[in-house]
Amino acid sequence: MARIERRTVLQFAALAAAAPFVAHGLRTESAVADAPLVAPSAPGVDAAFAFLDALVPLAEPVLPGTPAPPASRALPRSYSRGYLGSIGFDVAFSYDCALVVLAYLARGSAADVERATTVGDVLVTLQEGDAELDGLFRNSYMASLSVDDAGLPRIASHAATTGNQAWVGIALLALHSAVDDDRFLVAALRLARTVVSTTYDDRGLPAFSGGRGEDGRVLTWRSTEHNTDCYTFFSELARVTADAEWADRAADARAFVESLWVPEGGYFLVGTVDDGVTPNVHPIAEDAQSWTYLALRDPAYAGSLDWAAEHLAAHDGDVHGVTVCHVASTDKVWLEGTAHLAAALTVRSTETGDAHGEAAQAAALLDSVWLAQASGPYADGMGVPSASSDNLDSGFGDLVYSSLHTGSTAWAIIAALGANPLAVVR
Repeated sequence: MARIERRTVLQFAALAAAAPFVAHGLRTESAVADAPLVAPSAPGVDAAFAFLDALVPLAEPVLPGTPAPPASRALPRSYSRGYLGSIGFDVAFSYDCALVVLAYLARGSAADVERATTVGDVLVTLQEGDAELDGLFRNSYMASLSVDDAGLPRIASHAATTGNQAWVGIALLALHSAVDDDRFLVAALRLARTVVSTTYDDRGLPAFSGGRGEDGRVLTWRSTEHNTDCYTFFSELARVTADAEWADRAADARAFVESLWVPEGGYFLVGTVDDGVTPNVHPIAEDAQSWTYLALRDPAYAGSLDWAAEHLAAHDGDVHGVTVCHVASTDKVWLEGTAHLAAALTVRSTETGDAHGEAAQAAALLDSVWLAQASGPYADGMGVPSASSDNLDSGFGDLVYSSLHTGSTAWAIIAALGANPLAVVR
C-alpha cells in the first residue's frame, strides 16, 4: 500500500526537474488554560514563523476592478533549499498548506489570521476551478502560481487521497471559525460530501478508503491515519452544522481506527490491505500513533506514544527524535514526526497532569527540532528540515530529504504552542 504520498517526494523528482523554478488558537480544552510548553516568543518559534511569513506575504491592497497580483494566487512552497531546492521542486502539498493555516491560527495575531486567510482563499479558488474532482483537492499544486488567470488550478499531482482532503477540511473549518466567513464553511461541506460519496466503504466496518490515485484509479485500501483525520473533520462539521449525519460519519471513522489497535503491542496498525478488511501489519508508522492520540485523547490508547518513543527512536549526531516507521532508517531523524510526537506528548501531559513526565519528553524532542532548525545541512535558521540528513529511507519505498519543509515547520510551531489541530470538542 502506497501511503507516503505527501511527506516524501522522490516520486516527483522527475516532474520537478522538468518544471521551471519560479522563484484563534486550536488547542485542547485543557491546553487553553495552561501555559504552552514553549512560550510564543521563544526564538525557535519566532524564527519558524519568519520562515512561513516569507512564503505567505501579506497582500498589498488591490483596487476594485484590478486583477489580483500573481502572489495572491500562490501557495507556500513545501520544500526549500537542499536537494529539492536544487532541482526546482516548486510544489505546494495540500496537507502542508493546511498545516500552515493551522499554525498561523494557533498563534492567532491579526497578521497571522490574515496570512492564514490568504492561503485559505487560494485553496477555495482551486476547489472552485476544478470541476473534475467536484469539491476535492489535488494532493499538490504548483506553488509559485497555483491558480492561472482563468481561475484554473496548476496541478502538480493528480492524486486526491483521503487524508489530505480531511486536513484541508479541518483548516477550512478553522478559518470559518476564525474569520466567520461562510465561503470556508461552504467549501468544507462540499469537500466532505464528495469525500463521503467517493470513499465511504462498507466492507467490514464502515469507514473511508484511500481516495483517488495519480492515475485516477480508486484506492481501495483503508488507512488508520486517513480515518483519524476524517474523525476530526466530520466531528467538527457535526459541531458547526448540528447535522447528525456528520456525527455518524465521524463515529464510523473512529470505530475503524479503534479496530486497528493492537493491545498486546500497544500500537495502532497502519490500516488494511486492498481488500479493505485484512489488517496491514507491516510497517508500523509513527503518525498512526501520535495522530490517533491527538484526535481520540483516550487513555486506553495513550501507550501508542510510548511505543513510538521507544520503538521508533532515531539519532543523528546531537539530533534525537523518531523515524517514519519501524523499518525506516534510525540513523537519521524524521523531524516532522518528531514534532508530531512532541505535540501529542504535550497534549497528553495536560490530560494526565504530566503523570509520566511527558512535558519534559516533549521539550527534549523540540530541543532537537530547534537544533536542526539552527544547524541542519541546509539551515537558514528559520525553516525546520523534513529530516536531519538527506536520504532517510522511509520504510515505504521512498526517501525523505533534509530540505526545509513547511509541514515540519508548522508542526514544530503547533507543538511548541501546545496546540492540537486534531482536537475534537467533547
